[in-house]
Amino acid sequence: MSRDGKEGWESTGLEVLHASDFDGARLKRPGTYAVCFGATWCPPTRGFVPKFVARNGRLPARLAMADITDLSEPLWDTFRIRITPTMVVFRDGMVVGRFDGRRMIGLRNADLDRLADLLGKVGGPGSSPVPPAP
Repeated sequence: MSRDGKEGWESTGLEVLHASDFDGARLKRPGTYAVCFGATWCPPTRGFVPKFVARNGRLPARLAMADITDLSEPLWDTFRIRITPTMVVFRDGMVVGRFDGRRMIGLRNADLDRLADLLGKVGGPGSSPVPPAP
């Protein structure tokens, strides 16, 4: 993604989700997903996403971006997003965890460590990293 945020999240190599990928607050995907809800115009999100992407294939979940760049995107309200980035963890479509960004800070490396801990519990004993989707 460019520094000015004009490109979308596709350049991250992660699956990019939109409202059509959800049924209300339920993700229309099986398995475990860690989804970063982010807006390309948000400096804390642009700083966090490369750290999130760097964990792809190293966590027991598929990583994806939910594009909420457009303020009229219904996912803002569906998930009550107040600050980007915000990460939501889904297991077989259901929300099992959430990490809200903090004002002026967003999310940090410690939040990714907490995500890894949660995924280790959600994925069950002996969970191994999920390779990135082809």
